[in-house]
Amino acid sequence: MARGEQVDRRIHEAAMALLRAHGPAAVTVEAVAAQSGVARTTIYRRHKDRGEVLESALKEMAATNPFVPTEDVWVDMRTAIEITIATFLQNRGVGVFLGLVQSGDPELVELIREKLLRPRMELGVARLRAGIATGQVRADADVDTVADLVLGAVAARFAHAGTFPPEWIDSVVALMRRSLEPDGGASAP
Repeated sequence: MARGEQVDRRIHEAAMALLRAHGPAAVTVEAVAAQSGVARTTIYRRHKDRGEVLESALKEMAATNPFVPTEDVWVDMRTAIEITIATFLQNRGVGVFLGLVQSGDPELVELIREKLLRPRMELGVARLRAGIATGQVRADADVDTVADLVLGAVAARFAHAGTFPPEWIDSVVALMRRSLEPDGGASAP
């Protein structure tokens, strides 16, 4: 890893750690500098303000756990759920969601939505729409609402249990199949 990449990673990790631990108001250039050990002048050479620091950190976070579709929409839905779970379990998603709920900064809320949540949600929705095109998903399925329900299910499970046994993931995918397959999930294994 090049020195510049190492510096960027330290800046991003510090910004996300501050967001997780103390909420969005704590993410300032000064705090990121103190947390990361990177000089403020170096941070300002890369980013004009805290908004750009957060944007860059969120972009990097969004690039982790890439989603690569297969031919089977249900395998892909399981993968999408596992990626969402990984975000929560890596303790990255918690701070992001707290930032959405607790922030009094509408620009920060929109930044989190735009850079992290929407792109991931759009991938899942696009995959479900592709499933409609291939006949794996009912043509009348409300795939936007399905994506919201899956995100909500993972968030709720994290909130009340903190664990995600494989059988829980299996049951979510099975429920999706029963609801979304043209034959009511009769072909589900």
